[in-house]
Amino acid sequence: MNIWQDIKWQFKYGGPLISLIMINIAVFIFCGLLGFVDWILKSNFLDNFYKIFSTYSSIHGFLYHPWGILTGMFLHSGFMHILYNMLFLYWFGTIIQDYIGKSKILPIFFLGGFFSSIISIPFFYLINHFYPNFIPDQGIGASAGVMSIVLAAATLVPNVEISFLLVGRVQIKWIALVYILLDIISIPNNNAGGHIAHLGGALFGFIFIKQLQNGMDFSKPFYAVTDFFSNLFKKKSKLKVEFKKEYVYTSEKTTKTNTAQQKETASKQEKLDAILDKINRSSYESLSKEEKEFLFKISQED
Repeated sequence: MNIWQDIKWQFKYGGPLISLIMINIAVFIFCGLLGFVDWILKSNFLDNFYKIFSTYSSIHGFLYHPWGILTGMFLHSGFMHILYNMLFLYWFGTIIQDYIGKSKILPIFFLGGFFSSIISIPFFYLINHFYPNFIPDQGIGASAGVMSIVLAAATLVPNVEISFLLVGRVQIKWIALVYILLDIISIPNNNAGGHIAHLGGALFGFIFIKQLQNGMDFSKPFYAVTDFFSNLFKKKSKLKVEFKKEYVYTSEKTTKTNTAQQKETASKQEKLDAILDKINRSSYESLSKEEKEFLFKISQED
């Protein structure tokens, strides 16, 4: 399999966490290419792109760019910005997956980002009332969604440990606490809007887990909404299936052929299930070349 096929398989079978990371990286590369074009042509395509797709904290900006509440979560200002976000998303997202399943990643990430964007609006007006132009209207980054994942994991299993180079093993509750304190004390210095958004995401991650533990699962309305919109764009089959009672006469040869096909299908399904279990236990990279080729062949048949 070539690199492009590997990327497609990672996106399709790596789960929502890997998909989020890959989308963020893809958008970052695209923005980097736009920046390169700007440098060559002495244009400002990248600036205009960011203006269109950023998140806005003012009512005016929000109403004129409502999609920014989603698209702004995939924009980053530099390599270190996206590197830290993706590392923390992977570390803490993996913990979420291991304890409450892959299906909780997207709701926590996106709802945390949406929640932080909404609560940033009153803070934008409140702080700028006392300190004019202190908080910029425009914001970018996956940090609020990532912070939601971080606090969700720390609330769910606070004593789980992560190993850091030169530091050793640290319980994630202390990592989350340091992360929150850094955001609080950094508000007066720079990027106040970003730090407030981080805290909003953190608050939602905490609320999500607490409500889940009390029997209320916010992921259900999230998937109800996403399923509704995805069904709008699904192509409906024009074929009508009718079942009629009829007598079918088959020869012994046909019966043997059908039996052989059924056995082959069952064998393929068994092999596919084993490979998918292996991906869940380890990762896509743990598959052998033959297993990856088998997955690719099955996808082409679908």
